[in-house]
Amino acid sequence: MIQTTIQLVNFNKIDAILKEIVRNSYDEASEECVLLCMECGDVDLYIAASNHDGIQEAINENFQIDEYGQIIQQKEYQQFMDDLSDYFLELHRESALFDYFPAGYYEVDGEKRESETDMLGPKGQFSAPFEDALINE
Repeated sequence: MIQTTIQLVNFNKIDAILKEIVRNSYDEASEECVLLCMECGDVDLYIAASNHDGIQEAINENFQIDEYGQIIQQKEYQQFMDDLSDYFLELHRESALFDYFPAGYYEVDGEKRESETDMLGPKGQFSAPFEDALINE
């Protein structure tokens, strides 16, 4: 559940759209057999929102809009987007679609390597957060 101080009129709608975006991210990552960086643009709410009209419209329903289509409560909007960004990351980690690889040391082919960022891989495709750590089926 999202942790925010903003009163939402449509949490379920926003939640459903975010889960759809997570599922689409999984489908693409699984098909292309790639890892997603959680601290880069791979799992970024702002990028996802800019590419999905439905999520931006759902978010805007919670704020007053001026005659130019701009959100009036910018401070509250920014706080909500920060909260939603944290929730978006959480949705990816807890979706059961991805394996979560926190930053740290991993062994790949007998070699100890360090991942400096948290990574996600499509469930069951990688043994560590490195492109050459594919699990052979």
